[in-house]
Amino acid sequence: MKEKIKVFFTDFWTEFIISDNFFLDILEKDFEVEINEDNPEILFYSWMGENYKKYKCLRIFYTPENWPKPKYKDCDFSLSFEYWNDLRNLRMPNYILYKITPQHLDKTKWNLDKIMSLHSGFCSMLVSNPNQIVRNNFFNKLNKYKKVDSGGKHLNNIGGRVKDKLEFISGYKFNLCFENAQHQGYTTEKIVEAMRCQTIPLYWGNPLIHFEFNTKSFFNYTDYQNEDEMIEDIIEHDKDDQKYYQKFIKPWFEDNIPNQYFDHQRIRKYLYDIIIRRKKIVPIAGNVFKQKLYYPLGYNINQLKGKFHKLVKREL
Repeated sequence: MKEKIKVFFTDFWTEFIISDNFFLDILEKDFEVEINEDNPEILFYSWMGENYKKYKCLRIFYTPENWPKPKYKDCDFSLSFEYWNDLRNLRMPNYILYKITPQHLDKTKWNLDKIMSLHSGFCSMLVSNPNQIVRNNFFNKLNKYKKVDSGGKHLNNIGGRVKDKLEFISGYKFNLCFENAQHQGYTTEKIVEAMRCQTIPLYWGNPLIHFEFNTKSFFNYTDYQNEDEMIEDIIEHDKDDQKYYQKFIKPWFEDNIPNQYFDHQRIRKYLYDIIIRRKKIVPIAGNVFKQKLYYPLGYNINQLKGKFHKLVKREL
């Protein structure tokens, strides 16, 4: 018989379903899970509110964004984009929530010639956030060469927002999938969806993206001196079918071996180890010393260290 545990979820986005979600699916492989709002043993919370503060149990923070970062004066453990070497944090890019598996990205099972024949358009983009200057500038420059079909809320130029984004992306040779921000580890679903749609991504975002995907299989902004050089390379591949094909056939993963982050067993083990030790761990919510003194003091000391290092470096 599976051990019974009581969990709850709070401060997630509006579309998040408490009774049917990724974390619940993982937990139910090893435990009998009871959704208990009043008295959970484990609380999963995100960054959309502060309801988590009323719970004194173990807290696990999850964020699909590069901000805010996990704060261990509030949470005991975290699932985030960070590459931190910290036992309290497990790196979990949000693209694994989108039900895209390595099997979907295995080009050895694709009819590459047929796929290329279905690329009737030049380049697509789907964006809602209007505030990313790097992305806006790149779109405008590339659009001067050929029209980039923007089917999202921002910069829409096709007469309205598309209903099926994957179907939309699949009709183009390229997909402009710049992130909303540049941060080490911040890799969202954008590039993975482009790969799933069998189009070549034009990517800007995680400067360490080469740890996850084969950068020879797409156009990676940080591999170029500037955006003009990247656009010139895109244009060359657009004009030369053979050159495009040679890039298109390269596997998304180095040596066609999926990165570790697609392995749900990592998350399963991480959560399992926390839960079986839950009764031996003093939650941060019940540790006044750490909450009020240890972590705030440590934060202030680190801030002073940072300012001192900047000052010394400036004088040198």
